[in-house]
Amino acid sequence: MANGEKVTPTRLINGVAVAKDVMVKLKMDEENISPKIIGVTDNPVATLKFYEKQIVGAKIENAVIVTVTGTIYHCTGKINELDDTILELAEKLTGASVTHNHPVGSENEYTFSDSDVSLFEKYKLKILRGIDEKYTYELNRNADDIDEFPSLEEILKSPEGELSQHAEVIRKAMALNLGYRRRAR
Repeated sequence: MANGEKVTPTRLINGVAVAKDVMVKLKMDEENISPKIIGVTDNPVATLKFYEKQIVGAKIENAVIVTVTGTIYHCTGKINELDDTILELAEKLTGASVTHNHPVGSENEYTFSDSDVSLFEKYKLKILRGIDEKYTYELNRNADDIDEFPSLEEILKSPEGELSQHAEVIRKAMALNLGYRRRAR
């Protein structure tokens, strides 16, 4: 199996009993939780969306990772970053589907940070999703799935520069031949 994980429903993975598609309540505000196995799924996107509803209100960053084998991990960081907790998965990140939150009061620019885009590229993630109090956003491998570039006038009129980082992520996605969408919640 990919990344050394053998996943079948209700079996031990790294000494932890997991069941397919069992959705658990996360400990969202506990800092620096190393990646912890919380389940197995065969529907990564639905799983990410399920957990986004839990992590959107967290006071610190949380990530939920679905590996290519379907193993679901949860980790946390601090208010503005996941630190190195997510990187503890190393090769298991390759091809994974990931979501994370940007907490209220963080240095959130209502889209992906430069380090988010770098993580997506470095580990060749299949999907990277993000959520905050206003938006959900997604990077993917379909270059045709991309938002329109906002006009300079729209960028300048946007509250608190809300569109400037969004425009920058669109520009990076186009340059890297990636898909990128941001939608109001």
